[in-house]
Amino acid sequence: MVNDRFITLLTKELCDELSEAEREELQTLLQENKEYRDQKEIFKDYWEKDRAGYEANAAMFRKVLDKIKMEEWLAGPAPHRRIARVFWASAAAVIFLAIGIYAWYLNRAPVAGASAGAPVASLWLQKTTRPTKKLVVTLSDGTVVTLNAATTLRYPDHFNDTIREVYLDGEAYFDVIKEPSHPFIIHTDKMNIRVLGTSFNVKSYQNESLSEATLIKGSIEVTLNDRPSDRIILKPKEKLVVQNNTATLKPTAVLANRAVPDSIGSGKGTRYALTNLTYFPNHAKTVIETSWVENKLVFSDKEFVQLSGQLERWYGVHIEFGNDRVRAYRFTGLFEKETLRQALDALKMIEHFNYRVTDSTIYIY
Repeated sequence: MVNDRFITLLTKELCDELSEAEREELQTLLQENKEYRDQKEIFKDYWEKDRAGYEANAAMFRKVLDKIKMEEWLAGPAPHRRIARVFWASAAAVIFLAIGIYAWYLNRAPVAGASAGAPVASLWLQKTTRPTKKLVVTLSDGTVVTLNAATTLRYPDHFNDTIREVYLDGEAYFDVIKEPSHPFIIHTDKMNIRVLGTSFNVKSYQNESLSEATLIKGSIEVTLNDRPSDRIILKPKEKLVVQNNTATLKPTAVLANRAVPDSIGSGKGTRYALTNLTYFPNHAKTVIETSWVENKLVFSDKEFVQLSGQLERWYGVHIEFGNDRVRAYRFTGLFEKETLRQALDALKMIEHFNYRVTDSTIYIY
């Protein structure tokens, strides 16, 4: 029979909240009980396939359970089916109770970066997109958020009576419903964006050296986590560029020199600058910062090492460079329906380099 302690430990492991003592306790239970080991593998497999789905809707549990019960039931004769029925009834208890416990953890744990004393929503949900994929999320107030590839958005199932807050890692386009009495705040690793109702783009990948907030219409106020006294107000068609000093995986140049000198944040803390929108020199004058929403990969005078991050998310690959000279190449271009090889071959026509494809890794030299 499954006990509550195993359920608690298993759920805490999936939530990455196990202490060392609890981890040892769970390993002991797993070693001593084959039933626990089987149930852990089942739950872990389905949890990882759609973790956000479990958080958003407990009905997913019933769908998964029905599927695995049916697969097991049809796999053997009648005696086997009776054993399976008992086994899956026990597994059902594990999954159902674990979902409840995980929801409790979401409600109990403070959200990273939340302001002290801020009201906590009843349930926090999470949506994550994979490389090459995009997703449209409609929040409880009607705000529509379009997530770019490799992006995570955390948001409450309903907003409280005073403020609307979400947490973003990656890139998203926001079309915020106007509610003057309920400010909308987006928290990222480097900045917080406050808005009443507007359309704008936020790009803040933790593994890249620059974050951006691009305003299309309306007005937004941005504060930086380590420079709370600096309040930066953006006007339509302006972009805030923030230096991510902690980025390590994709080192790039510092803020562009074309930034307005008076707008550059100096002194201690994060460096930032205000610039204008960037338009691609085509007939439609495509806005580069929001072109991804229209399924276009557009870039202007961008270093190859910076562009590689976009290519990785766009095509679902990993790119490695063989030398610094190639990393520093600069490109301007627009891709829409091109395959990865077509895109790389087009770039080769601008600057000389070679590449090799091995599984999902691209070696450029």
